[in-house]
Amino acid sequence: MPLRVGLGLFTAQVPPGSGRTQAQEYEDILGLTRAAEAAGFDSVWVSEHHGAADGYLPSLTVLQAAMAAVTKRVVLGQGVVLGPFQHPLRFAEDCAVLDNISGGRLLVGLAPGWREEEFRSFGMPIQERVGRNAELVKICRLAWAGGRFDFEGKYYRYQQVAVTPPPAHPLTILMGGFVEKAAERAGRLGDGFLASRNDLRYFGALVRAFDRGAEAAGKDPQRMPIGFLQNAWVSKDGEVPDHVVAGGWHQYGTYATWRIPTDTPEAPYKLGPVDRETVVTNMAHGTPDQVVYKMRSWLEAHGRRDLHIVFRLHYPGMTRAQAQPAVELFASEVIPQLKRLA
Repeated sequence: MPLRVGLGLFTAQVPPGSGRTQAQEYEDILGLTRAAEAAGFDSVWVSEHHGAADGYLPSLTVLQAAMAAVTKRVVLGQGVVLGPFQHPLRFAEDCAVLDNISGGRLLVGLAPGWREEEFRSFGMPIQERVGRNAELVKICRLAWAGGRFDFEGKYYRYQQVAVTPPPAHPLTILMGGFVEKAAERAGRLGDGFLASRNDLRYFGALVRAFDRGAEAAGKDPQRMPIGFLQNAWVSKDGEVPDHVVAGGWHQYGTYATWRIPTDTPEAPYKLGPVDRETVVTNMAHGTPDQVVYKMRSWLEAHGRRDLHIVFRLHYPGMTRAQAQPAVELFASEVIPQLKRLA
């Protein structure tokens, strides 16, 4: 199966003190989206979180609609929507409209979430996260099949409801996660899996768990798409500039400190001085040939799967001008080699 290479995740984070506005960030994301399509990427991906002090994208489908308007070809990937915070019928409608706007280019991604502060904000017990997300998946499938339907679940109940218009094409639902339990659940309930753990060493274990879940549900996992998120940087001289490291540190600090219970929204920005080694350790970085070399053994092990690899080349605080040369170099000199290896 052909390897598909995406650009993302775009998160629209604006670190405090960067001097950038949220409007500038969105404008740059749309510019990079156009550049990614022109350069030859197969897809562009966005993510969402809520109530973050750096403006982390809270409204994923709205930005994707703008991306659809400035492109013609690239797949629009969700990496991912936090399912428990969505009204099932409204989410199904939004995705159907977005798929029609884009001409059938939407790839849905759902995950149950994990950040306690977000569940408090939405007035929802975090213990309901997995169950609500699972019911959302089932409801979306019924809604997108066309016609009226009934649903009786623990959290949602509908009688003779319909979602119109239908999507432009049958929508695939990737379920996201970074632990084996989530991967197994994706195999059972989803159409595919998005591995959100940015570490190649753990990918094999996640895939095996996904396969177990799919096989238990009577599915052929080899025919189901799998996505992987990989931080990266490419340059002619192989160096990782300080602004890339600073953006990567902000990204790392955001997720790391979100796992520490806190009532302070500014906590992600109190991690300490930038640690270059931590940022670049799990980053596929270097010259084009060096990046390909770092991905070679992974592709040789998994390249026969239906794979989407999503490379991040735009980090919090970076401008379009800082990221676009890497996007274009990656597309011209890395992607062709990766596809030959797969």
